[in-house]
Amino acid sequence: MKILHVLLCRGPFPAFKYGGTERVVWSLASAQKKQGHDVKFLMRPHEVRPEGTLLYNKKKSFNEQITDWPDIVHFHCAYNGELNKPFVCTEHANADEKKQYHRNTIFISQRHAHNHHSNCYVFNGLDWDEYAKPNFNPKSNFVHFLGKATEPHKNLKGAAYVAKKAGYKLSVLGGKRLEIGKNGYCNLDFNIQFNGMVGGDAKFNIIRQSNALLFPVRWHEPFGLAITESLFLGSPVIGTAYGSLPEIITEPEIGFLSNNYNEMINALNHVGDFNRQTCHQIARDLFNADIMANQYQLQYEKVLNGQTLNENQPYSLNTLIKLLPIT
Repeated sequence: MKILHVLLCRGPFPAFKYGGTERVVWSLASAQKKQGHDVKFLMRPHEVRPEGTLLYNKKKSFNEQITDWPDIVHFHCAYNGELNKPFVCTEHANADEKKQYHRNTIFISQRHAHNHHSNCYVFNGLDWDEYAKPNFNPKSNFVHFLGKATEPHKNLKGAAYVAKKAGYKLSVLGGKRLEIGKNGYCNLDFNIQFNGMVGGDAKFNIIRQSNALLFPVRWHEPFGLAITESLFLGSPVIGTAYGSLPEIITEPEIGFLSNNYNEMINALNHVGDFNRQTCHQIARDLFNADIMANQYQLQYEKVLNGQTLNENQPYSLNTLIKLLPIT
């Protein structure tokens, strides 16, 4: 099968540090190539692009740019137009306004689909061969926060509170002590170590040595790569029960979910009760790129056979990024 992925990111691809969607799409395309498919990309111009990438021109229609090469087109954005080729769309984010989606839209967790009035979803997976080995016996005194520290719904403030109350340092991957711009801050809490937008081995080593990922998000997380990355490297997860988290943290050995800070603190005080080997095994076996590619293959085949993935158009009636409560 000839598959064209449309990903209109502005940064490098594959992503070297951050860029969750970019890493998922790269893992998906790599798995599809291993399975014998031909894969190309349509992307914005950038100095770091795979060989053979078609360069997006906003002055031209998608029909003009896609050419006659692909059997199917996979948009990694909301697309609701007409196309001369069969296509699917993966929605990677939450709607930030009243919105309708194409009937061939795929979401990335069951709750994510439900929140957009759909039943069609495929879990994100990653190519674990690109990751370091897990650590089942960390000797550190810290836990970690993985996400954009400036985003209120990621809730760095809540993670810092839980870590301090439980007697742990907090290592932040995804922010600096001083951030300027939208949602900027100056954080003078020296119980927190800020690592900036760290990636690669430096990122893996911090997660491997961490006692747990703190993930007290205050929105319905669409999926949460931070969760599966941390699990793969041996780190249990303590977070809220919003969005996809109950679909990923399905065993008591790998994490604890609550919308109450005191209960999170108590879980962190008993972090030794979690099983880091089980954390690794579940991420490795359930959230890998091969399973993701197989699930997308099923969706492609439905569309190529003339079916639509959703009986009706998925939609949101309002924003899904309002902050949710934690007691």
